Amino acid sequence: MDSIGYLIMKVAKDLKYELSKELLQYDLTPAQWALIKNIDIKEKMDRPLHERTSKLIAEELDFDKPTVSGIVARLEDKIMIKKTPHPEDKRSFILSLTEEAKKRIPAIEVLSEQVTQKSLSNLSHEQRELFRHFLSIVDSTLYNLKQ
Repeated sequence: MDSIGYLIMKVAKDLKYELSKELLQYDLTPAQWALIKNIDIKEKMDRPLHERTSKLIAEELDFDKPTVSGIVARLEDKIMIKKTPHPEDKRSFILSLTEEAKKRIPAIEVLSEQVTQKSLSNLSHEQRELFRHFLSIVDSTLYNLKQ
């Protein structure tokens, strides 16, 4: 029988693969979508500007700086995000979404949710809620270990 750790890793990889196939219609990768969604959440929560820098987003998404720089460059080329000089730190840029990105987000959120729902389609509602609960516990435990 497979170990729990291996199964978690495999499911995460398979979900990412399924999402990447669906995101092709938007010319996005899962990493690009993660960065867009991160900025979207911060903008909707009206988070301080220093929380919208490449450096902090890289830390939150667990991406290295060169990876985020590449993602940002590609999303700028696609006119999905824009960089604005940070008013207090001249070495840093604030990342924000373009109107084009904001228009696409609702449809991509639906698509992302559909991928998740398909993967859980063999579970009852109760099993899904238990699964969500257990994942939240594991996530919280891992978060606390980082502190």
